[in-house]
Formats: sequence, C-alpha cells, structure tokens
Amino acid sequence: MDDRTRLTYLTRHYYELQGIRTLPLWIYFVAIQPGDNPVHLKGPAQAVFPFIAVGLAGLFAWLGGQYFRRRFGWLDSTWIFPKSRIYWGLYLGSFIWAMYCIFFSHFHGFFPYAFTIVWISPLFDKENPVLRHAYFALAGLAVFSSAMFLQITHSDGRIIIVIQCVVLLALCIADHLLLMSLCTPPGDGADA
Repeated sequence: MDDRTRLTYLTRHYYELQGIRTLPLWIYFVAIQPGDNPVHLKGPAQAVFPFIAVGLAGLFAWLGGQYFRRRFGWLDSTWIFPKSRIYWGLYLGSFIWAMYCIFFSHFHGFFPYAFTIVWISPLFDKENPVLRHAYFALAGLAVFSSAMFLQITHSDGRIIIVIQCVVLLALCIADHLLLMSLCTPPGDGADA
C-alpha cells in the first residue's frame, strides 16, 4: 500500500479501526454466559452489575477515544456503510428468515447468522486491504461453521454467543493492530 492509498484509507476508516474501544463489552458478554463462571451474582447485585459493567465499557470506550485523539489526532469522519448489493441482500434475507423462524417456529438458531453478517461488512468493502478481508472472512467462516455444527449436532446453542464474542474480541485486536501498522511514519524517501 503506497503512502497516498494508506493515508486515504486511514482517514476514511480511522474510527472503524478503533475496535479496541469495544473490547470490554465483548469480554463482559463472554463472562456472563451461563455455566461455571465466577460472575454469577444473586439478589440486588445481579440487577446492578450489568449497568455497572456496561457503564465501565462505555467509560473505557470514551477513554480509548481520548487516547486515540491525543496520540493520533482527530478526524471529521463518519461510519462507512457497505455499498454492495450482495451484502444488503444477504443481510436482509438472513434477518427476515431469522425473524420468521423466531415468530412462527419458535427457533432462534438462525439469528447468529444475521448478527454475523452485520459485523462482516468490511469483507464487502473493496477499499479494505487484503489482510482485513482475510481475517474478517476467517472470522465469519468460524462463526458460521460453529453455528451450523451446533444445529446439526443439536448441541447447546448458548455456546454460539461465547464464540461470537471471542471472535469479535479477536477482530477488535486485529483492527487495532492494523491501525497501528497504518499509523507508522513513512520512510525517509517517501513523498508526503
């Protein structure tokens, strides 16, 4: 990626690549899953804990934004929605099918597919580097195949939430590393 392409991509996707700001949210969702974990609370603490956890995640996101602003600067940028008709067709089709199954069949098993299609949108953006296409494709494939495996084997479907959150956690870190690699100063012979 030459310097002009790198700077154009970085300025257009600057906020999108700050995925590390949502890291505590995905850790929280993994931690509260049923099973043998230390976060099971009883009584009033059970009602208050989610608000505290989400508040702390929001505080971390705000502090993360301040860190990026101090370290790398501020951009007047907006979220970029995918322009691909294939993406929107997949998303709308999977969401409508999931809602149909929930209301008429009382089956929630297709909802993870609709949710996964929401966050694999960078896969359909031609501007993204090959590396970002690759790790979003692998992440989407991991969630799709695990959800399909759970449906075929009739296993407990709650594990899919944990898988989704762990994959989103990995994508947050991968996007942050990509941002850090793009923010490195250009070489001595570069035209700026």
